[in-house]
Amino acid sequence: MIELIGFVVLCFLSVLIIISESRELLRYLYIPSLLTFLVIVRLNAFVFHSFEIDILTYALEMQATSFDFYYLREFVFWFGIRFIYYITQSELFSFIVLDFFWVYILLKTSPKESGRLGKGLILILATSFPFFFGYENIYRQFYATVVLLYSYSLIEIKPNRSFYMFIISVFIHNLSLFLVPLFIIRKCYTFKIQDRIVLSSIVSGIYIFSLPFIMSFKDADPTEIDLSYLYLLLFLSACVLFFYKFKNDVLSVIRLFPSLFPASILIIGFVFHGQEMIAERLGMMFIPFLIYDFYLFSNTIIASSKRRLFRLALFLVFSIPVLIFSSSMIFFD
Repeated sequence: MIELIGFVVLCFLSVLIIISESRELLRYLYIPSLLTFLVIVRLNAFVFHSFEIDILTYALEMQATSFDFYYLREFVFWFGIRFIYYITQSELFSFIVLDFFWVYILLKTSPKESGRLGKGLILILATSFPFFFGYENIYRQFYATVVLLYSYSLIEIKPNRSFYMFIISVFIHNLSLFLVPLFIIRKCYTFKIQDRIVLSSIVSGIYIFSLPFIMSFKDADPTEIDLSYLYLLLFLSACVLFFYKFKNDVLSVIRLFPSLFPASILIIGFVFHGQEMIAERLGMMFIPFLIYDFYLFSNTIIASSKRRLFRLALFLVFSIPVLIFSSSMIFFD
């Protein structure tokens, strides 16, 4: 119940800050509240023994000593949590360190500060259902997504650092490789946008038709609820809406929301190939990129009322489902 109250408080603060666009409230109220909420989440898992089964599994792995290939292929995560546990000697404090660090990365990922609450991306993401399921359950995939998002934010300004961060994310969770099309379409050397669209589409097609290889990733298990068709509907709706809005200049959609096109191709391809598990896992990873693009776009909206309404809609669309899905509510018990 305390965790549910904490989540609702975060949602209330998000709405308040989105409407007021107060950087002070974001910095001095929301961030401390978010960190406090994450501490409550971990206390629920390790002290009050709530539903976070996968988190407890990760806690056991902190004390593992094996160097099997399973650990080596994602060594950044597995050996990273072992190192943190070696320092703290506590599963609880190890996860608190990890949680505080992803909040720091997410703040670094946010667009540059502006009078339009440029750093407010965390308001949308922290309570969104992909992030919620991530830090409550599918933690390794979640952590890879956070690092990938940071890499994505750097690709146009610091491409070398972006590349290094992408490689790190691959060794946190190998499914990161399947986000290559999103990076290609955003920036790929000096290729023009038309060339990037073609190259991204080709890579997406290779992934779709390489399903036997993709299915060899044994940790691509379904989450608590099959969301693949929800993701399909979400991405198709976004495509129809924005391609119609920019029908006189469709390339603007790619420039403004580069993740939308390749993510939609991959989701459609996997769902219609009957691979809902892969579609669900990747959909969970794609949505934060779509939110990032949308939030970046919101910074360009000059009219204050329209900008705030757009961000509020983003928040409601991606955070309210947490309070609706039975699969998320069990974490609050």
